[in-house]
This record gives sequence, structure tokens and C-alpha cells, in this order.
Amino acid sequence: MSFLEVFQYTRQDSVVHRLDPRSKLVMAIVLAMISLLFMNIVPLLILLSVLLPLIGLARSLQRWAKSMSGLSVLIVFIVIFNTLLSTVANPFSYSIALSLRLIALMSSFSLFFLTVHPDELSQALIQMGVKFEFAFAMSMAMRYVPTLGQEAYAIMDAQKARGVELDRGNILKRIRNIVPIIVPLIIVSIRRALSIAESMESRGFGACENRTYLEQLKFTRHDWALVLVSVVSFCFLVYVRFYLALPPWMSWGLPF
Repeated sequence: MSFLEVFQYTRQDSVVHRLDPRSKLVMAIVLAMISLLFMNIVPLLILLSVLLPLIGLARSLQRWAKSMSGLSVLIVFIVIFNTLLSTVANPFSYSIALSLRLIALMSSFSLFFLTVHPDELSQALIQMGVKFEFAFAMSMAMRYVPTLGQEAYAIMDAQKARGVELDRGNILKRIRNIVPIIVPLIIVSIRRALSIAESMESRGFGACENRTYLEQLKFTRHDWALVLVSVVSFCFLVYVRFYLALPPWMSWGLPF
């Protein structure tokens, strides 16, 4: 479950952390949409070459690498499954392109979640006109996903201490071994949800419609520049994708 760490905020003093959450949200969405535009290996590698320096600027490259290592099993499965069963002309290149797309997609949102505090996300959504209840739910989800991963690790350690062999056997046996993890995890999640609901009710959640806020987020010129570059780059790449033919050296993968 180490890949869930891409959703865990890391407190750092970096250029990326100091940007407004709204500008980073636009950037993350644009990068994710660009990763979905192409199914060619070279454009996806270029996208990753842009994402990695940005994650490095956020001083979160080590955490990102640890999170991506959690996807290694899924990536190997994608490559083997599509190489053996795909009906496209070049199944291996297709598998590599799919894996790169998954990494780019996860990295795009990883850059956002690693650098945006849940409270900042909630405040940003509220200032964008989103209802407080929805913004609060998004903030709680950001806080809960890393906690869910930590609880899953704790349950796995407890089951291993009881003699459950989670890492042995064939694929079917390993799938069956997930049950001793999923069932306690669901029970713990339900208990935590009930505890949070009781805590919210005791604090009078939703009793006041007109809320006040301690701080207000403000766009700076760096945020406007980031949004402008993101939107212009996306429009340009959409034009390239649908109206221009990729050069041969960029068409390694699938021709679409």
C-alpha cells in the first residue's frame, strides 16, 4: 500500500509548496489530461521528464519514488498481460506505453497531493464557490487515505504475526490472502467513520450557514503564470494531437 503515500501531504519549504492550491490544481489536471492524450512512448517520456523536475522542486522525489515502487507489481502485470494477450501490432510497445501513462497519471496528482495541505484544499474549494460540505468531504478524504494505508500495514503485520503467509503461494492463493486484510480494514474504517460522525455532531457541524474563515488564499503573479503556461500548453498539445501528425521518432508505441 506504499502507493497510497502519493496522497499524503509532506510539509516542506519549497517553491511548489508556496504556490496557491488552485493553480496547482489546474496544473495537475492539465498534466493528467495530457497523459491521457497520448499513447506513444516518446511523448509520455517527455511528460515524465517535465514532472520529475517539478516533484524535485517540491523536495518530494524520494517519497514519490517510494510510492511508485508500490505500483511495480501492477506495472509488471500490465506489461505481461498486454504483451501476451493484446491483439495490437506491437503489443510490447503498447504495454510500455500503458505503464508510462499510469506512472504519468499518478505522478500528476502526486505532485498536487504531496504539496497541498487538506485545509488549504478545503479553503481553495470554498473560495472557488464549492459548498462547504463538499469541500470538507474532500479534505477529510485527503486526510483519510494515508491513514487507511497505515492501518492496512498494521493489519498485515498483525496477520503475519498470527502465521498468515501473505507473500507465498500462487496468484490465486495470494488473492485469497487479501480477505484477512480487507475484512478487518472495513471494520476499522466503519468504526472510524462513526467516531468522526459523532465528533462532528458534538461540535455542531452544519449548525451555522454563514461561516467565517481565518485566512483567505490569494493568487500571486507566479500562480497566474503557472495557470497561463498550463492552459496554453494544453491547448497547443490538443492541437498537435488532433490536427498534426507526430514525427516518426515520436510515434513509437501506438499510432494514435
